[in-house]
Amino acid sequence: MVHLRTIFATLMLIVLVTALAFYNTSAINQIGTQLLTRLEKDETNREQSSIRTLLMKNVGESVINKAENHQRQRQNSLSGFNQNASRDIKDIQKRQHAQLSQEAFQDKCPQRRNITLEDIEMKQLPDDLYKLAPEVFDQFPKTFLEGYSNPCWVQGGDQIRCLPKLFLAGVAKCGTTDLYLKVASHPHIIHAKEKEPSWWTRNRYDRKQGEHKPVGSFYGYLHEFDKLANKMRNHQDTDAEVQKLITVDGSPSTFWDNVFWRKYVSPECTKGPTYVIADVIRAILPKTKIIAIFRNPTDRLYSDYMFTGGRARTPQTFHEHVLKSTTSFDSCLESGGNLRSCIYKNFNGQHGHVGHDHLVMLMKGLYSVHAREWLYAFPREQLMFIRFEDWYSKCKKILPEIYSFLELDSLMSTQIDKICAKKNPTKKKNSKGPMLNATRTILNKFYQVSRQELAQVTGDMNFLWDEWT
Repeated sequence: MVHLRTIFATLMLIVLVTALAFYNTSAINQIGTQLLTRLEKDETNREQSSIRTLLMKNVGESVINKAENHQRQRQNSLSGFNQNASRDIKDIQKRQHAQLSQEAFQDKCPQRRNITLEDIEMKQLPDDLYKLAPEVFDQFPKTFLEGYSNPCWVQGGDQIRCLPKLFLAGVAKCGTTDLYLKVASHPHIIHAKEKEPSWWTRNRYDRKQGEHKPVGSFYGYLHEFDKLANKMRNHQDTDAEVQKLITVDGSPSTFWDNVFWRKYVSPECTKGPTYVIADVIRAILPKTKIIAIFRNPTDRLYSDYMFTGGRARTPQTFHEHVLKSTTSFDSCLESGGNLRSCIYKNFNGQHGHVGHDHLVMLMKGLYSVHAREWLYAFPREQLMFIRFEDWYSKCKKILPEIYSFLELDSLMSTQIDKICAKKNPTKKKNSKGPMLNATRTILNKFYQVSRQELAQVTGDMNFLWDEWT
């Protein structure tokens, strides 16, 4: 049977490569994108490895990749794979649940719409969006100071106030601290008082009740950026360099945490909020930029578990928590939910949402869901996504790209080398050895759909991580 499958795979690849050689390139790319999320690792992939190596020498890797993608899709329908049919059908169904279409997650919610600059300037905001941050929408200015890179304004005659031009987001244990300290080493980036004010998602709420704090909380947040505001006040008429300065909020929770969403949305919204914090920030700071860094979600979860725990945490206890959480999340998917609705279900600020037993927070690693929220709110050119693994191995290449993204002056290569050589201190983790292989298998499978979606929505296949290795 293996021999027949190998012969069939060879013939199919030859035919497809020949056809694709004459096919319109843009159409090929479209087909490749459509099929990407339907691929699976199986025995056939390994049987084809030797064939792939031979053909790559003659026709090139990109064409072979497209041919393989199409061929794998065809193989899923062959009767010879009946033994895997049940598993394949279940995976396809989960992928269908994971499609984050408007109809799939809005239920009876008010229709979500893009907020335009005109809406922002005229303060014509949807009620469900306004209710997420009334203390901010009622206080922030209609216009910012012209000629400055950072969003700042004059208040009360001579008081300058500033909000961040950059949000360095991501998820804990993805290298957010290292990224922040190195990026903020640029002479035109002014540090806030704290790296992580965590104001947008946490500290502007009364955590016990989920209610907004008084408006004074917003002014407290503005004080985080007084260092930049003072520089502007003291030098705004004499120093052109001040116009280039920006400041940054490095709170990872800004990217993913919408903990109190149920308090501020229409009661008809049963599967998730119409608007989230990304929409609030877009309405207030339409030209701000966001950089998010992601780590292989399986490794991130284990690192987070060991980092924050005591001696009682072991690979075995981690495995037990993973089993409990994945079972809960899978039940939600099988009952008709999708990744987004299952994240927000019962997410009420009391650590009660699906797949969350407080010690193992699966939802943090479902990066594609969170990334889609930001991609819906912001133009793609204002978002930058980085892999943790690339950041640590290619800092000298990525850091100049970040500065270019932020429209900052370029630094000399010697300056980049010095910044990337910095070793930033972190708390020593509680290491009890590597994750159990069985746990890794469960988590890799759990995060597979989200990894594929993230690769698709960002246009970066590296976000598949080790899926095809």
